[in-house]
Amino acid sequence: MTTKQRDIFDLRLCVPMDREEENRCATEYRKTRAPRLADRLVTANLRLVVKIARGYQRSYCDPRDLIQEGNLGLMRAVEKFDPAHGVKLCSYAAWWIRAYMMKYTIDAWRLVKAGTTQTQRKLFFQLQKAQRKLEIQGIKPNAKELASLIGVEESDVVGMLQRFASAEVSLDAPRSRESDGNTIGDSLPAAVASQPDTQVEHAEFISTLRHKLTCFKRTLKGRELDIFRHRLLSEEPVTLVTLATSFGVTRERTRQLEQRLKGRIRDYLRDELGDAVEPMRAAA
Repeated sequence: MTTKQRDIFDLRLCVPMDREEENRCATEYRKTRAPRLADRLVTANLRLVVKIARGYQRSYCDPRDLIQEGNLGLMRAVEKFDPAHGVKLCSYAAWWIRAYMMKYTIDAWRLVKAGTTQTQRKLFFQLQKAQRKLEIQGIKPNAKELASLIGVEESDVVGMLQRFASAEVSLDAPRSRESDGNTIGDSLPAAVASQPDTQVEHAEFISTLRHKLTCFKRTLKGRELDIFRHRLLSEEPVTLVTLATSFGVTRERTRQLEQRLKGRIRDYLRDELGDAVEPMRAAA
């Protein structure tokens, strides 16, 4: 049996549900979380996944991968579906299925993601459609016309057009034909943080900073010492409410004490370390 035949065979097993059965299964599933009920709700809507996948096919996307992602969206929809809202599962699930497919389509387009913001994702799916629409109307598409039609900033359109036009280059590619095996990656400078002198300098600074904080700690007592230990130095800081309860004061008063203590620490470190504190503050 071929893959295509297996897919058709599996779809024939996906018996749709009527509204009454769907509500009964979904209501019981929300109470019991029984896997058999989730399986029934999912399989009854697998045809919907295939239907939506046809609208998101791209030359660089395998339809089977789209269907896989859509199935994940369908399972997520079943987990969150509440029949008490009066909406059919297929109507609710369609949003989750499309969301998973859209994310996969963007991620699979290139190694470097093209849609990292909501505006970029919108342009990724609508830009080419808008271009074709203007061309049918006899209008030569430009960034300004496209931005007006889609409802985004002109600079966003320009940026996405540049992303579409650019090509990815592997760092392992030869730098030139006469490069004797040298690659593009070989010509890139090492990151500042990975340079030996920078690592030594950073380690020395951290050691000095820890020593100064230990000295500063000896000047503290009472509430300030507790805040310093349990809020500022702890890997798992306690909440302000917890400290406020132990101090017998309000949460706001504890927050004020913490802010005052942070100010004292900054002043102390500035006096002890001088300009070296400024890069640390910028990094924070």
